[in-house]
Amino acid sequence: MKKIRLAVILCALTLSAAGCGAQESGEKGAESTTDAAAQYGEGDTLKQAGLGAMAILYDDSVWTYDETQGSDSSMAFTMEDGSLLGLSCSKESFYQHPLDMIQISSQLNTAYENFEEIEAPTPVTVQGEEWYEWIYQYEENGVETVALQRFYGKNYYAYTMSYIAEKQAYEADRTEALKVMNSAVMSVPGNDEGEQKAAGFLVGEWNLGESGYLVLNEDGTYAWYMDESKDEKNVHKGTYAGDVSNEALGFTEGEGVYLVLFPEVLYTDGKEGQTASAKYDYAISLEQQADGSYQMINTSTFAMYAMTKQQ
Repeated sequence: MKKIRLAVILCALTLSAAGCGAQESGEKGAESTTDAAAQYGEGDTLKQAGLGAMAILYDDSVWTYDETQGSDSSMAFTMEDGSLLGLSCSKESFYQHPLDMIQISSQLNTAYENFEEIEAPTPVTVQGEEWYEWIYQYEENGVETVALQRFYGKNYYAYTMSYIAEKQAYEADRTEALKVMNSAVMSVPGNDEGEQKAAGFLVGEWNLGESGYLVLNEDGTYAWYMDESKDEKNVHKGTYAGDVSNEALGFTEGEGVYLVLFPEVLYTDGKEGQTASAKYDYAISLEQQADGSYQMINTSTFAMYAMTKQQ
């Protein structure tokens, strides 16, 4: 049986990603005796491991911690038959969304021979937090392999949990893999201060000229209409967030604002659909133009917008 390497299943995000610290903590302590252990039996020998702001429980009679595959941003556990459980984390330059992470991963994984999606991304709740689960298969060196991945994003932080096995072993080992995945407890820090400061500038109605009319509400929702008539038949809506400093975009507080939109629904001529991406990132310069507008740029497409706040 071939040895599965963790590098195969890690979700590559951006080149500027920073590690978040791995820790194999040993025997389960009293502080870990929570709902995270509920899926295990009394005879299971549980240990706790941590990666950044994620803590998991695992049975060390089933999984072996493989420190040779670990780093500041990843951990790996293996079974005797070669099945592998991998964890990864990173702090990114822009806010994260699981579906966007999956889209990036999919673009990379389609390079594998006979890549095929088995189950489309689906939201799953793990210890009160929302992840997205995605299952696919591929061949590597002629060996059929199946991967079950879960993705989590909160502000700049991205986490993945991945179970990967040869097709013949996948179903037999899946239950044990899900026990570990379902024990994951997250404590990712928020960015409340930055978001509140950004909202002080962003909240309101913005005329984008030929590019439409953007309404950013105090409750964190938005609507981007085709024009200032605010016709509900031509709009995309969702939630948004922001920050007042962003090193990747080259500005500190007082110089610019970072805006990220998370679209949930799109209406075109009254017909419901979806936008092409799960998130859109924008940089806004706080240097006001002569006509009172501010310049905004889409960080992916480099499309420019002149945005004027309405009174």
